Amino acid sequence: MKKTVTRAHGQRLVAVAAIAVLAGATSAWAGAAEGKAAYEKQCKVCHSVAGEGGKMEKTGGPLDGVGAKRDAAWLKAYVTDPKSKVPESKMPKLKVAPNDLDDIVAFLATLKEPAKK
Repeated sequence: MKKTVTRAHGQRLVAVAAIAVLAGATSAWAGAAEGKAAYEKQCKVCHSVAGEGGKMEKTGGPLDGVGAKRDAAWLKAYVTDPKSKVPESKMPKLKVAPNDLDDIVAFLATLKEPAKK
């Protein structure tokens, strides 16, 4: 028995594929809002984003553009053990709850643009 793809069937396949792609893109940023809140509590003291940082922001420096430079796996490894990725790093190992770590990494991944001067 030979199957024929009708125009309507083809359109449905395209729609399903588009939904799958969009769902994947959405899940890639899931947790970014929560990650921003976790960043505010745990990271902002030593870092800055868009020129806003904590009292020791010069110590850790700006994080603008980090999402364009590093992938999620690298960021996760660096946050938990900075010297494993950058031996001369001044950042200490951090104890971050797994959910918070995923959310922080999701937030950092959204930081694609360098700071505007």
